[in-house]
Amino acid sequence: MNRYVGIGLLSLVVGVLSLPCGALRGEDSTDQQYPEDLERELTNLVMEGAAHSTDLTRLLRLAGLYLDLGYGVYVGREQKLAAFQEGARVAQKALNLRESSADAHFLYAANLGSAAELEGLVAAALTIQELKDHVHRVLELDERNAQAHHMLGRMYEELPWVLGGDQEAAGDHLKKAVSLDNQYAPAGLDLARWYMKHGQSREAVRELTRVVDTPPLVKRWIWERMHRPEAQALLRQLASLEGTARSSGHP
Repeated sequence: MNRYVGIGLLSLVVGVLSLPCGALRGEDSTDQQYPEDLERELTNLVMEGAAHSTDLTRLLRLAGLYLDLGYGVYVGREQKLAAFQEGARVAQKALNLRESSADAHFLYAANLGSAAELEGLVAAALTIQELKDHVHRVLELDERNAQAHHMLGRMYEELPWVLGGDQEAAGDHLKKAVSLDNQYAPAGLDLARWYMKHGQSREAVRELTRVVDTPPLVKRWIWERMHRPEAQALLRQLASLEGTARSSGHP
């Protein structure tokens, strides 16, 4: 994924999607699902009219499915964009039902941000403040929400200082996300990148090794398909840099 300034800011969103939100964590039926299962479930929910439901749990599930499929399954831009847009719309309906739902705020921000990234620079610029508002609201409602800490950490890291960027706060939120859920691979990956950016290679290796060695209990297919290979690539990059430094005579 791209690092962001301006439009790239919204790429933080897709890094936070591999684990279910709070209301979804207890759903044993979704823990072992694979992409084809998600697509079948989405089709069934759409046919049942779940998007027009007044059942908060069904709306959250539907918004989460659009998010996961747009992130980890769909390939084409138009298909991904349509999924994220519909996910945002459904999450907004959930917010209308219960503004105090941390999951609804997160799913709205995640889907909206992912759609805006695909739509281009203007959409991204117009969405940044709205994303920040919803992520802060998640943490007001649930201060131990690892995904929200992760997303906020990415925002602090990548925004310019004049727009609220703060490298120290970024590290604090990324570390908090990992401490709250050490199986949360996206936060581990971004914390490792933060360590690399600040010259802390040993800490970066520790985080990346943990990502490689710690398969999540839920949505393992995303970890296998995306997060573990990315961590392995970064470990190789660090090893190569270390080898280059040694051959050059640098400590």
